[in-house]
Amino acid sequence: MKSYLILLGLLILTAVTLAIAITRPLPQDATGGPHPSHAEMKQGGTPERHQGKLLLGWIYGAAQISLFMVAIGISIPQGRPGRGWLAAGALIYFAVFSALMLAYAQDHESVPFILGFPWPTAVLVFGVWPASALFAILYATHFRAWIYSAADAKRFAEIKAQYPGGDTHGY
Repeated sequence: MKSYLILLGLLILTAVTLAIAITRPLPQDATGGPHPSHAEMKQGGTPERHQGKLLLGWIYGAAQISLFMVAIGISIPQGRPGRGWLAAGALIYFAVFSALMLAYAQDHESVPFILGFPWPTAVLVFGVWPASALFAILYATHFRAWIYSAADAKRFAEIKAQYPGGDTHGY
């Protein structure tokens, strides 16, 4: 299948999921309820506040992650290393994101605390950002080998030399 069709499909899935999510009525306590000790602060309610939204949120997030992974994968030319690392990183990111969604579905009074954070926050702090940082680190450290090699730079310079630019070529 053509990569642009995959990107288009993921964009459509993202848009449809978002449209469904924002047109459905909000459940009770969806935006939080009053905090018993701090009146100026709101706190989350029971897991029922996520009814019908949590699955849509997971689909939306999974579509976004897929969209980014496909876009990065397209930038890696055929025959170069890196796609395996990308696939492994994508699976890690999907797993952490899914764990976050499952943690978020739990009642806030029954979740354990990890290093002072409730479980959903701990997954976010200690899981989501390191998983996404993995892509930034791999991209920065392996750019020359995976994306734009010295041979690519040489070929680009050759193509550029064929078109000197200026007014004679109209650009």
